[in-house]
Amino acid sequence: MQTQRLALHVINADDVDIIYDLRSNAEVQKYIQRDPFTKTEQAEAQIKKVLDLQYNQEAVTWIIKLKSDLIKVGSICFWNFSSDRKSAELGYDLLPSFHNKGIMSEVIKVILDFGFQTLHLSKVDAYTSKNNKSSIALLEKHKFEFQTNKFDKDFPDNVIYSLFH
Repeated sequence: MQTQRLALHVINADDVDIIYDLRSNAEVQKYIQRDPFTKTEQAEAQIKKVLDLQYNQEAVTWIIKLKSDLIKVGSICFWNFSSDRKSAELGYDLLPSFHNKGIMSEVIKVILDFGFQTLHLSKVDAYTSKNNKSSIALLEKHKFEFQTNKFDKDFPDNVIYSLFH
C-alpha cells in the first residue's frame, strides 16, 4: 500500500532494525507499559512472534517507509481480532524524529480503508494512554470516539477509542 509520501509493506524478517529502533526508544515507549528492548535479539523474537500471528491470521503488521528515501519510520497493525473477525485493535508507533509531520494520519486513512473494505471490519478499537495527547488527537481527528464505559483492566492509564463502520 502507498500514500502520497509513504510506502507500506507487510512486516518481514528484514525489519529487525526498525522494530529494535521503535522498541528501544524511550520517547516511543513513554506511554507504553513494557520494558524497552536492550538487545537486537529481542527485536528478532518480536518479529518471529508477529510473523507467527500473521501466519495464523491473528494480526497484520505493516512497516511505514518514506517513499523518497525508503527510510523505515514506524509500524502500524491490526491485531486482537474478535472471534467473528468483525472488529480488531489498531496499534501504531513512529520514531520521534518523524512526529508531527502528518505521517501517522496519512497512514491511518489507508489502513482503516483496508480494514473496512478488505478485511470487512465493522469496528476498530485503539487503546492509548490517557496522557498521550498526540495519540488521542490523532484518533479523534479520524473520528474515533472515546468509550466512556470501556476500561483496560490490565493498564488502568489506558483509554479506549472506537471507530464504527
